[in-house]
Amino acid sequence: MGFETQDVERKILAILKIIRDSPEALGARIIGRRLKDYGIELGERAVRYHLKLMDERGLTQLVGRDGRVIAHLGIEELRSAL
Repeated sequence: MGFETQDVERKILAILKIIRDSPEALGARIIGRRLKDYGIELGERAVRYHLKLMDERGLTQLVGRDGRVIAHLGIEELRSAL
């Protein structure tokens, strides 16, 4: 159980970094591709699931139809994790 939670957190932090480093809002497909640079294999559907959780936690924000930007809380989360 502990490992799974750690794994989810690792994925969330990687997604936050990807969104933070992008000049524009990103969708699940692009995020999924960029996660490979972090050694994380996640399908588009799984990325969408994580994004939904992150939206609910206030870490990311949906803009437009399906792009995400990092929210203030997401920046704080990254800062405290590093």
